[in-house]
Amino acid sequence: MSDPAMFEAVREEIVYAFENTVFFHDHMVANGLRPEDIKGPADFHRIPPTAKAHYRRNFPAGVLARGYTLTSAEVMRFQSSGTSGERLNSAILSYDLARRQATALGVNRRFDSLWRPGGRPRICRFAPPNCSDVECATGFSSMEDRTLPDGTLVLTVAHDLLATPDWQLNKAFDEIEAYQPDMLVVDPTHFAFLTRAARRLDRKIVSPRKLHIVCGYTLMTRVARRQIEDFMGPDVPIGDMIGMSELGYLGFECHHGRRHINDADFYPEFVQDGEPVPEGRMGELYVTTIDDCLIPRIRYATGDYFTPLGDSCECGSELPVVRIEGRGTHLVRLPDGGVVTPAAVDAAVGAPHWMDLYQLEQDRTGDCTFRYVTNAEPPAADLAALEARLADALAPNGLRFRSTDYIAGERSGKFQPCISHISAEGA
Repeated sequence: MSDPAMFEAVREEIVYAFENTVFFHDHMVANGLRPEDIKGPADFHRIPPTAKAHYRRNFPAGVLARGYTLTSAEVMRFQSSGTSGERLNSAILSYDLARRQATALGVNRRFDSLWRPGGRPRICRFAPPNCSDVECATGFSSMEDRTLPDGTLVLTVAHDLLATPDWQLNKAFDEIEAYQPDMLVVDPTHFAFLTRAARRLDRKIVSPRKLHIVCGYTLMTRVARRQIEDFMGPDVPIGDMIGMSELGYLGFECHHGRRHINDADFYPEFVQDGEPVPEGRMGELYVTTIDDCLIPRIRYATGDYFTPLGDSCECGSELPVVRIEGRGTHLVRLPDGGVVTPAAVDAAVGAPHWMDLYQLEQDRTGDCTFRYVTNAEPPAADLAALEARLADALAPNGLRFRSTDYIAGERSGKFQPCISHISAEGA
């Protein structure tokens, strides 16, 4: 935290949270700290991280700042998908959400046309049911039932993605055409499935407005990206979002394909074993909000891992460049204490043209099973090379290969490309 202005902004957030929220006041006092103890950047790390469990237990009264309620003007409520355990209720001010979105999307020049003077992008969402923010995202609800207060249309989605019936898929295509969105905010695995269905049913995903695709919710695999790009074509901008339901846009992919973290609206840290990591080493993302009047968060441990790269980017953005590694609960564990990240697994898999979907699952013994769904018979040499790459990355853990036509999603409706029962149970 070398920038004095940023440190002062963080100090102001600490003071505000201490004076206006019950939880953070008690958190500081329990650890023998007061805001005046945080005199410089080194003191900042004396504050123990806060976590989802704190906000789950204390929501809403303990974490909402004094003077606010859930019915206050501009307050938007959210509920997380429950990927890392129980679902998390939260709230955010609409203008904070908009500011964070604008900062993040600003790194990608291909999204500039969304911001017309006096205009507001029309958004459709196609994501797992627990990410829908509506009570009923099934095919039996109307478009009106699934339109959020900000105008976003949540498309109908089945809880078991691969078992979605054709009538429900056709309803999603019809609603996109009728709503005429500027932007589709999607889970990439779900949207790749939708593009496969569109090919099979001879449907299009079109709008009279220029479409932009924002991917989020789960890791964007190379396999999913290949399918989305092939179907939508080169003229449709596609960007990968770094985000959380309780915080909004934490970062975005620039037009050169690199991910940038939003250090204008947040103060990010990357931490391993309680210490900040050097550039080029993986760490868990801790977030401190800047100027959040509703639910200020200080050193909020996200459970998501990144590698800060430290170099500049040709896109011209000054937001730091990072590599997404994946959630801590999805890290594949090695016997020597090392890990293989979902990003490393995805790099080993690549984007073979014959593969539609994959999932690597580590069981409680440490052994791994790689399941994959194909659209054609894979060349024997390709399959052998893929198995060798994965076996090398995961060694000495055992590895089984399984071709299948069905892979189940998790209880939230999300589909994770990498699962570790060891990491999940140790979280």
